[in-house]
Amino acid sequence: MRIKNKAINPDSKKVAFTFNGKNLLGIQGDTIASALIDCGIYSCRETGTGNKRGVFCGMGVCNECAVGVDGREGELACMTYITENMKVSTQGQYRKMPEVQEELPPEEVLVTDLLVIGAGPAGMSAAAVAAEAGQNVVMVDERGNAGGQYFKQPSKYFSVFERRLDKQFQMGRKLISRVSNPRITTLPGSTIWGTFGLHNIQISNSSQRWKIESKNVLIATGAFEKGMPIPGWTLPGVMTTGAAQTFLRSYQVAIGNNVAISGNGPLNLQMAAELVKAGVNVVALAETSKPLGFRNAIRSMQLFYYSPKLFIDGIKYMFVLGRARVPFIQGAATTAFMGGASVEQVRISKISPHGIPLPESHRDFDVDSVALGFGFEPSNEIARSLGCSHSFDSKANMLTADRDSFGRSSVSGVWIAGDSSGIAGAQVAMSEGIIAGYAMSLDNKYELSPMQIAEYHKALKTRKRNIKFQKILWRIFSGPNLHLQLSSHDTVICRCLSLTREEISADLQPDMRSAGALKRVNRAGMGKCQGRYCSSFSTQLISENTDEPLGEYSGFAPAVPYKPTAIGVIAYPAAGDYRE
Repeated sequence: MRIKNKAINPDSKKVAFTFNGKNLLGIQGDTIASALIDCGIYSCRETGTGNKRGVFCGMGVCNECAVGVDGREGELACMTYITENMKVSTQGQYRKMPEVQEELPPEEVLVTDLLVIGAGPAGMSAAAVAAEAGQNVVMVDERGNAGGQYFKQPSKYFSVFERRLDKQFQMGRKLISRVSNPRITTLPGSTIWGTFGLHNIQISNSSQRWKIESKNVLIATGAFEKGMPIPGWTLPGVMTTGAAQTFLRSYQVAIGNNVAISGNGPLNLQMAAELVKAGVNVVALAETSKPLGFRNAIRSMQLFYYSPKLFIDGIKYMFVLGRARVPFIQGAATTAFMGGASVEQVRISKISPHGIPLPESHRDFDVDSVALGFGFEPSNEIARSLGCSHSFDSKANMLTADRDSFGRSSVSGVWIAGDSSGIAGAQVAMSEGIIAGYAMSLDNKYELSPMQIAEYHKALKTRKRNIKFQKILWRIFSGPNLHLQLSSHDTVICRCLSLTREEISADLQPDMRSAGALKRVNRAGMGKCQGRYCSSFSTQLISENTDEPLGEYSGFAPAVPYKPTAIGVIAYPAAGDYRE
């Protein structure tokens, strides 16, 4: 449903399109996904067994929202904007080969001082500092608009009342304005599909190809939300909290009239509060930890000391939820999703300190949609492909980049900032972007103004305070380390290929030590998401089978192309062979 917002008016031009032959109306600035959800349609594609799938990540990672568009198949509904008389259709399991070979887009060589990969808080901050110091910058992002997942902005076609925007919007718009610098060349809606050294980075979009030759590369690819295998989690209408927030904040579309939210962390609190303020009935908020309690009262005071603004924001969220009488179920998680063409019911159960659902503790809620937020995974495939060393954080169950305090990686000329190196939040990411931009400018003999030097020192202090804030925050939200406890034998683990826990377990061999070895047997991880959503769960099964702890090389190795890319783009680079 389209919401009403005092700061953002989405009443732009009506756009007529069809979905499976049915006439629908969206508005200018809608993606296919936001328009369909506004019309109450959640299903986008079908699996080989006829099961429906819909938007899950909302950021072009999972590829679950693939649809046919005007005869072309494999288009992502969450990344494709609607146009007048567009014909959209359900995507089947297998794409049809085009009858006519499409002409390859031209390729251009761009030589620059700095390539920034990602236009989120870290990437934009670094690009701004570097450009203001005199460097020529190319900034690339897969989305059509800068901002990333945190500073996601309203559609450019919507009317915006600047003074009424919340602080998150305002901060993002200020940073976006700052990168409107003539020294910064922005390539929106573009994908880096291959990196072959600093002097050969391959980028493409629907109309153009580029070969980038750069002195330095800053990787600020951020993170994507973790999946969580739960019976029924592949039903249309079940999506990540980040996806739900994108629809709400960028397109003014609520993901349903009756919504449940489940997972771990403060993002779920924020999402629940924003939905309530938008007029949505949040039927329940399930949190795996127990953040409310006497033990956390002192920690809350520490939060206020390190970041009063963020602490007050959290209090406001709780106040909104309390006033709306939203059931806030602590020490609980969703344990099943039920429905037909889309999710219709969700089951929430209490869980043990080890994450095991407790019998006879469940409650069922009627829903139109569910948002799942179980934390984040760094998007590190580009950094790993370039040879940057990483370490395995066994507590967080993820790889973190090895870098110095300025963002320098183990590879000369490659810098890493923000959540792509390890999850620390937007405030830390912005600070790290400023610090990296400052350091690489000095390394390359560029002069910095007194204002930039002051900004650098402020960023050092901000990063330090917010890292401490994050550590305390996650002590408060400390819950069971969930991986496979909520799944059953027939729960889908690999969403792309519909492989269940039982099917993957049956292929395990005593000598298998990595997800790569498993992939060669049953193809788990070879789908369009390239193992991003099944890797951690496949490796967990391997670890349980071998009694060996997870490590740096347990998961899938990065492979070119990083995202689905037209074969012609890969096979025929016009500006020089990438296979140097």
